Amino acid sequence: MPAILGGGFAALLLIGAPVAIAIGAASLLSMWLSGGIPLEMGAQRLVAGLRSFPLMAIPLFIMAGALMNSGGITRRLIDFAYAAVGSIRGGLAAVNVLTNMIFGGISGSSVADASATGKILIPQMVRRGYTAGFAAAITALASTIAVILPPSINLIIYGVTAEVSIGSLFFWGLYIGLGFGAVYILTAYVLARVKGYPAERRVSTRQLLRTTRDALLALLIPIIVLGGIRLGIFTATEGGAVAVLTAAILGGVVYRELTWDRLKHAMTESLMLISAIMLIIAMAQLYSWALATGGIPNMVADVILNISDNPAVILLAINILFLLVGMVLEGNAAIIIFTPILLPVALAVGIDPVHLGLIVVINLAIGLITPPVGISLLVTTRIAGIPLHESVREVLPWLGVAITLLFAVTYLPLLF
Repeated sequence: MPAILGGGFAALLLIGAPVAIAIGAASLLSMWLSGGIPLEMGAQRLVAGLRSFPLMAIPLFIMAGALMNSGGITRRLIDFAYAAVGSIRGGLAAVNVLTNMIFGGISGSSVADASATGKILIPQMVRRGYTAGFAAAITALASTIAVILPPSINLIIYGVTAEVSIGSLFFWGLYIGLGFGAVYILTAYVLARVKGYPAERRVSTRQLLRTTRDALLALLIPIIVLGGIRLGIFTATEGGAVAVLTAAILGGVVYRELTWDRLKHAMTESLMLISAIMLIIAMAQLYSWALATGGIPNMVADVILNISDNPAVILLAINILFLLVGMVLEGNAAIIIFTPILLPVALAVGIDPVHLGLIVVINLAIGLITPPVGISLLVTTRIAGIPLHESVREVLPWLGVAITLLFAVTYLPLLF
């Protein structure tokens, strides 16, 4: 069974099968060839894998992000970010990061952020003298903050899979995401000085106050949602519903930009993304169940613990594994497949499951800008209209910064 699950999955990926199909087909093939498991169990596991209340937060937060984009909220957030940090050297790069920090705190989806902000900011950056590759690279990197900041879809899925508090994951993800954003803005400033990229025009105090006023209600959305979750007023799923309702009221009633046509477009766009994500989750749940049925998690745990029981060594192995996995496998599927395998190992050596979840999610965020898959980088490269190698060359310094921050998150808690 292990050979069929691993070999079948790898073979299907190599011939170009979609990730969801590769995961599901390998699972069903292993069940069929094992002879002892009826295929009807596969259908039951597909349905059971989605029957989780916290998973309902995913379509809600995706819908909230689409409504923000269609209702003029995203544009106001970009205007606010421009007024706040645009006047520093490399201002548009800093605007890119800050916008994604704000927008990512609501949509929870890196791909949605890369598409929404990239369509607006990449052309502006190119017109101001930035190379198209640099604009694509910084936009892709900035969008990965959505994977770390709450309401990160990956954090929700990890919380469901590992059965740990999503509120705790959100709490620490908020601090880490804000820290990453600050470092990325500082890095953008340094690279802008090296490459000679310009600062933007300093806005007047009146204009800063006006953009702040226009964006104030939009800025309250993540505060209300995250504050409500943290204080126990509502769950993460209910917070998603609050975000959808707030975005709809702001776009349709307050700003009056969310027309029926834009609403239909937002719903269509959301349904396509939601369908793809939920299909992958369902198939990955089936694959994870097949792994557990075959006793693979216990086998892997025994092998790793026989090599070393040092938490630092275990964490290094986990980082290397997920950096490689993130290059080729969609993040949600990777979490569902590998968490049941690695969580027993982490618990055996005293690694906190919340700490492990943050490490896993950061690794997969880096995978979003790492070829050959690197879906966020592919999206921004397509928006920039350039060959992939141009954006890959520009993203390398950012990868170095991101991996450095990853190892800081991994090992600093072990020192205290």
